[in-house]
Order: sequence, then structure tokens, then C-alpha cells
Amino acid sequence: MNRSTTWAVAGLTAVALTVAPVPASAADSSGAQLQEVTPGGLFLANIDDDANACRSAAQRITSEAVAREEANEQRFSDEKDALAQLPDQEQAERDFLALRRSHRWEQNLADRQLAACNDAADAVVNGAADERDLFRLRVTPWSNAPAAATARVTTSGKVRLFVKRARWEVADVLTVAELRRGVDLGLEGTDVVRDRADWDGTAVVTLTVTVAGAATTRAVRLRAAPVLTQLNTQRLQRVFAAESDDENVRGWHAEIAKVAPLTTLATADDGWTQDLFEPAYQKVDGNGMRVLVPSVNDRHRQAARAAYTQLRGRDVAVAHIADVPQADSDDDNTYDSMGNLETMPPTPGHPNGTIVVGGTPSARVMTFFRAQGAQDVVTVDTGWLTVGHVDEFIQFLPVDGGWKAIVADPAAGLTMLAGVPQKEKLHGNLPTLEWPYDERIDKRTVAEFRADDQFVDTNRIAARRIDQNIATLGLPASRIVRIPVLFTARSFDWALAQSAIDGMDDGPEKDDAIVALNAMRYAVGETPNLINGLVVNGNRYVAPKPYGPLLGGHDVFETAATRALATVGYQVGYADDLTSAHVGEGEIHCSTNTFRDYLTS
Repeated sequence: MNRSTTWAVAGLTAVALTVAPVPASAADSSGAQLQEVTPGGLFLANIDDDANACRSAAQRITSEAVAREEANEQRFSDEKDALAQLPDQEQAERDFLALRRSHRWEQNLADRQLAACNDAADAVVNGAADERDLFRLRVTPWSNAPAAATARVTTSGKVRLFVKRARWEVADVLTVAELRRGVDLGLEGTDVVRDRADWDGTAVVTLTVTVAGAATTRAVRLRAAPVLTQLNTQRLQRVFAAESDDENVRGWHAEIAKVAPLTTLATADDGWTQDLFEPAYQKVDGNGMRVLVPSVNDRHRQAARAAYTQLRGRDVAVAHIADVPQADSDDDNTYDSMGNLETMPPTPGHPNGTIVVGGTPSARVMTFFRAQGAQDVVTVDTGWLTVGHVDEFIQFLPVDGGWKAIVADPAAGLTMLAGVPQKEKLHGNLPTLEWPYDERIDKRTVAEFRADDQFVDTNRIAARRIDQNIATLGLPASRIVRIPVLFTARSFDWALAQSAIDGMDDGPEKDDAIVALNAMRYAVGETPNLINGLVVNGNRYVAPKPYGPLLGGHDVFETAATRALATVGYQVGYADDLTSAHVGEGEIHCSTNTFRDYLTS
């Protein structure tokens, strides 16, 4: 009689099968069975580095890549300029796309080299930690197997199978003695699922026993564990931020270190740690490993290698996505920064949460996450933002009995301005600001801001777009905690345009430039963005200090945020990132990343 067991995880189902026993004419009725020892039918892609054997090589590879990549950039620029001079610009555009693709391939050489080193890159089980990453099967004893019996184990899919002898060896032919006493098998995935058109994660292990010319098979169908993105509802374990000599940066680092373990990373002067990689994981029967997914944004390329040089190790893997530039796309696509990927916690029908991305990330990134088959990927509109990241208007946090979404509310921010003294500066209690920060912080009064049509309209547009995104996500009002935040169109782009106008002669060209400047509506935080903070344990939230207008000596935005989060049991701490992350058009969340406990969640 055939045996079939079903398993379901992450929205996927599969069937594990063992075929009928060997006929009595060929063997006794017990036969050799192929059984799952690890429950659930899911196996890990064994691409971590349990013995830290790859780290020193990774550091060498990244160091040696710097000069080569700088030379490549110069060569790319020169060839791009040459194409711009060609008379046939249609052909030049086609040639430029080919140039971009070859250039990206060259620039990502180090990433391919880094990814090639992992525990599945060799045919060796590297110690006890590596052994724990194997999916275990067993060929059950067939005590009276005929001496002439032969047995072979084979696999399909991106896997490798080992047999336990004096040490683990790659499985192929089993001896009669092994058939008689039974043997242990261990299976490792050699890669994660990336594109279901290439591999859907299915692996079949087949035992073929031949006696007197009659072959019988036993087969077990398994599936690769999906890569799941991390949730804010999981318990915080570590916070990461970029190394810095800037006292302003170190100030808010110190505030975070008071409530959470903080580790700094060498990120090649790229302070946007959230954008460098997305922390994800695989999980199998209480075991698992983190899988860090680096950004494919070319601007973050070198900094993201900290995932290999400082974080990959025991139970920490890295999955490089080899992105290919497409026509009419930008190599520095802001939507490929991982601050543009957040995960909404579980909802009915979505037990692993829902991935939320903004704008138009690269196709291969979207394919990767959708290929896991475990989390829906929902796209929202972030095109109204200058930077364009999801974490600028929404964040998710655990609360007793579930979770809430904290959402930026620029409409409430505008309303609050009507209730404060109009002669107050919009930014109250500012520290002494030196150049260039004294020019980056807008020192107008509340009345002047409210009379600025561009400012008011930017916030009204932001409010509408945020509400549309909330509707797209299907979030009811009961899930939402609204926090007042103000946006502005006076971004870096605005400042550059203003500077160019200042250098122009009076005339129609300058007049047109002024009209275009006043028409700008892309939004960036005017007040330090309270949504872009850090969720820590114990119902605590670290927010950027908002520096809003004062009423009775108190910052009205800070007061509003403290009260709003208190309604869901949260205590808020404020860290000053005004002259560091904020003036760079980001905040604390943009500048940090986290490891959270995925095993006990």
C-alpha cells in the first residue's frame, strides 16, 4: 500500500511519497524504505558559512575590487561620452544599453566571487553546525537483503545528497551491508529559489534497489524552504548602523545603544544601512538561517558587501541577485534600495506577512521574492516622494494582541500649525547650526510656511497619496495610528535648481526655470520624519527628534507622537538626527538595519 503524507508551510503544499514495497518475487516483504527523519518536507539552502571559512577571502576580494571598479567606471564614462557623439543616436542608444549591461556584469564580478563561497560550494559537511543544516532521511534496514542486491540513490533539483559513513560522503551507490543495516542520508540545498521558471524548489530523492534484474524505486518529494522577509513583530536581537566619525551621528547611535545592542559596520561611507540589504530567513522545524538579500542599486554596491565581509557566518547566508539593466531604467533606481521594502505582519490568508514595495523595483528583485511563493508582494505608489521609499510614510509595530501600522499624517501636521503662535519658527529649539546645516534647515515662521502654496500643496498631495496607499494595502482604520509629519518640496533637487537660477541672467529662460521650481511637488520630510524610526523590544520606539514648533515650551509634534503611540502601549524615545540623517533626506530607520528572532516567532 502506498504511503503519502502532505505538508503545508508558507502557503505551499507538496506530497512526500514512498512507492509500494519490492514485490515478494524480488525481495522479502519488508524491503528497504526511504523515510523522512526531518519533519515537514522542507530543506534549507545551505549557503551560509558555519565555519567562517569565507570571511578573510571576502575581505580580500572587496578590497581588491575597489581600484578595478574605479577604472571600470572611468572606462564606462569615456565610452558613454563617445556614444553621445555618434551621428546615429538610435543605434547609439542600443549600443549604450549593451554597454550598461556589460559594465554591470564587470562591476558585479566581486559579488559573484563573494557569493560563490558558502557551505554548499563544496561536497563536504563542514562540522556539526553544517550537519544541522541537512535535511535528514533514512534508508531503513533490510536485514535479509540478497547478496546480489544493488542500490543507488539519486536526486533532482538544486541539491546534494550525502550518506553517513565514517564521515558524510556524497551519496551514490549503497552497499549490500548498508542496505542490511540501514543508513542515514543528509540533503542540502545548493541554492535558494530565485525564479520559478528556472527551478520551483522541488527536489526528489530516489532509492533504486535492483535484485535479479528487477528494479524497484522509493521516492521522496521535498521542497526548498522559502526565503521569508523579516517582520518588525519579531523580537529585536541586534541593530546595525554605519561606522562614523561624525559626532552628530554618534550622538543618535548612543541613544539607540541605550535600548538595544548596536553594532557598527564598515560601509564605504554609505550611511544608509537600511538600504544595503533586506534581512530574510529560511526556517525548517525549529532550525534555519538568515538570508541577507543585498540591494541591486549600483550606488549601494560596495557598501552592501558588508553583508559578506562582516555578517555572513554561522547561520547567516547572503543571496546575491544578479540584476541586468533594462532599457529606459536607471542603474541607480532608488526603488531598489531595501528601505523601499517593508513587510506587513500576518493577516488572514497571509500567515507570513505581505511584502510592500514602492514604485518600480528591478524585475529580478521582484521575481526573487515572488518566486518564494510564501508572501504576496504588493506595490504602492511612492512616486510622490523625492527619495521614494515605503519607510517614509508607514511602519509596522507589534502591540499586545497583534500589530499596528503607524502612518505619516501630513493633513494633521498642517492642522497643528493653525494652533500654534504664528510668529513661532516652524522648527523650535534648534541647536546652533553651522554651515552647511544653517542653510539646509528652513528657518521660516509658521505663518510663512502656511502662506507658502508650494509647501501646503505638497502636504495635501502627500496626504492623498498616503490614503490611497492605505487603501491599496487594505488597512482598516482600527489598524492605523496616525502621526503628524510635514513634508516639503525643498529637497536637494530644489536647492540645486534654486542655485542654478541664482546664477542665471534675467530673461525668459530664468523665468521658465522659476516657474518650474515653484511647480515642484515631490516630497521629503520637512520635520524629521517620526515614522522613520526604530522598533525595539518592550514596547519602545526610537523616533527622530522632530524639532517642531513650540507651544508652551513643548514641541507640538513630539507631544502628538508621544500621545498617539501611548494609545497602543508604546513609550517613545527621541534621538537627534537633524544634522546627520535628516539633512541627507533620511532618518533613523534609513540609517539602521536589524536582526530579529525568526526562530521563536
